[in-house]
Parts: sequence; structure tokens; C-alpha cells
Amino acid sequence: MSLLWDLHLTLEHMKHEKVVPDLVTCGCIVDAYLDRRLGRNLYFALNKMNLNDSPVVLTDPFVFEVLGKGDFHASSEAFLEFRRQREWTYRKLISIYLKKQYRRNQIFWNY
Repeated sequence: MSLLWDLHLTLEHMKHEKVVPDLVTCGCIVDAYLDRRLGRNLYFALNKMNLNDSPVVLTDPFVFEVLGKGDFHASSEAFLEFRRQREWTYRKLISIYLKKQYRRNQIFWNY
């Protein structure tokens, strides 16, 4: 739970300092909540961000070489690459990702 609380504090601090969250920040939040199976509470954290913004990656590429990409980030990046659409928002990407995760879990539980 401390990880989730730290994420909340980080979002509050970013908002206070007027730092715009990017796709990586959004991905960290989504992945953390889904890894803890707290998807119902996900929007509590995401409400601290503007989900209607267009997704951008502001993180230095060196970070990805060292730490890799999270599942949400990798999925979103792949989806953005193969389906060109001009009006992408964080909200749309999260919605698609959650549907994908839900289907994956349904298939897993049916076996």
C-alpha cells in the first residue's frame, strides 16, 4: 500500500509544481493498481491527471534501456503504432488497455 500512497503523493506534488504527467507516469499508475488487483480504485488516482490530453512520452529513452517499459506503456505504444488515429487521449488508451486485461483474465480463468 505504501507504493500506491507514494504514487498519490507524487501526483499531488506534480500537480502543485505544474509538471505534466506523460505516458510513462500514467502507465506506472495503471500497472501498479492492476498488479495489486485494485482496478476499481484506479480512477481515484487517475483523476489527479488530465486524461483528455494527447499521450506524449517525455521520459529520456535511456530510462527505458535501463528499466524497460511497463505493460501499459508497451501495449499503448504498440497500439498507437499500428492504429493511426489523430484524437488519442489517455482516457481512450486506458479504456482499451483495461478491456484487453479483462479479456485476458477471462480467458485465464476459463482454463
